[in-house]
Amino acid sequence: MRNLKRALSLALAAIMLLGMMVVGASAVSYNDFSDRTEIVNKDAVSMLTTLGVIDGKPDGSYAPEEFVTREQMAKMISVIMNQGSDNNDLFVGVPSGLTDVAGNWALGHINYCYSLGIIAGRGDGRFDPTANVTAAEAAKMLLVAAGYNPATEGFVGGDWSINVNAKASALGIFRNYTKSTMADLNRDDAALLIYNALDVEMIQKYEDGYAISFTDHRTILAAMYGVYKVEGVVVANKWAQLQETGVDAALREGRTTLEDVIVYSSTTNNTTVDEGVREREPVTFNVDTTVDMMGKMVTLYIEKTTILSNSKVLGVSLKDDINHIEATAATKDTLTGYLKGTGIATDKDTQYYVNYGFCKDGATEASNQVIEYARDVEGWTKVGSTNLNTDIFNLNGVSVEVIDNNNDGVVEYVLYRIETLSQVNRYNDKAETITIYMPKRTRQEQEAGRHRLHHHRGL
Repeated sequence: MRNLKRALSLALAAIMLLGMMVVGASAVSYNDFSDRTEIVNKDAVSMLTTLGVIDGKPDGSYAPEEFVTREQMAKMISVIMNQGSDNNDLFVGVPSGLTDVAGNWALGHINYCYSLGIIAGRGDGRFDPTANVTAAEAAKMLLVAAGYNPATEGFVGGDWSINVNAKASALGIFRNYTKSTMADLNRDDAALLIYNALDVEMIQKYEDGYAISFTDHRTILAAMYGVYKVEGVVVANKWAQLQETGVDAALREGRTTLEDVIVYSSTTNNTTVDEGVREREPVTFNVDTTVDMMGKMVTLYIEKTTILSNSKVLGVSLKDDINHIEATAATKDTLTGYLKGTGIATDKDTQYYVNYGFCKDGATEASNQVIEYARDVEGWTKVGSTNLNTDIFNLNGVSVEVIDNNNDGVVEYVLYRIETLSQVNRYNDKAETITIYMPKRTRQEQEAGRHRLHHHRGL
């Protein structure tokens, strides 16, 4: 479907196909969750979903407010420590001495965690598997999983929670967690604590009572998965290209280019490794992204290789907390009026695109092309020849997306899309093509009489 934007119609059939497209390597992706807008800790949930540590609900939701039980927490940590594998059956026969876990669905996970000291039970031989796990209990499990010795660190006895909370806070496990550490943990916050713990430096040994980390500053994430986090702005994929290019520019299928790329190998507070390394040039990765990601900041999870662009991409998600996006409001006539009160504004570096074709003259050229469309296609006569530069955009069939992709208050991209329904002239099942009649649109497209949409089965 690479040529969808080349048709510059976003015709009804194409819209239906686009809406069915998903991105991600795992069976479930963060982008698939029906309630993803309700998730607060988006990066955390996306990462753990990509790694196969957490799943969605049968109805397609994530249910971020649902509480996590102690057995569920044991299962997630067990999966993490086994490099993403569910080895429940492998550890079912490992003795734990716990009296209330026989026949439990997570018995193997519980036994595994107990054998490593990650869990210790209630002190009376019970694990209490169906009870909700508290933030402090989860933090203790995660600290021990990272190599901290519970006896040496004081994670046992009457003051265990005080010592756990102090250590977890110092290491960043409670970073961005704002509730009581003794409160029951919901699925959203459990993902946050695990996500933070994945970047805690692992402990190699103890010397004279002091925890000594590995010299390479390895984390659980790096040691168990070899996974790095990459952030960047999507400027090119198989749908379009935003690199001051024309309407025909796009990449081949399975490729996406990011600008302003930052690679995170460690985000711990106590490491000597830089928190993130910025790439000087755009990087093209081997992954598909959707057209709605164009111009926006995304997070990639990768298995890093020597050459960054050759890294295996495990998943992609929009950074919803960074991207400030405004879509067309029919009550506003001008872009300036539309942005009033939004907290964002255009400047001299803002780039304007009409149907993903770059407008060298910025807002002036974009407005002219939109007005030309209104005249040529809709027979619109309200604008005279003397005021072609009118900053108007709320016409039928024209939508505008204004993007501030780093939340700094300055608009990076203004994307005008001219849409209409059109007549399907011919469908070729063997060639998997649809031929659609399209009227001329912008000056860049006046020579385009007919366009072909590649229809990929199964999208």
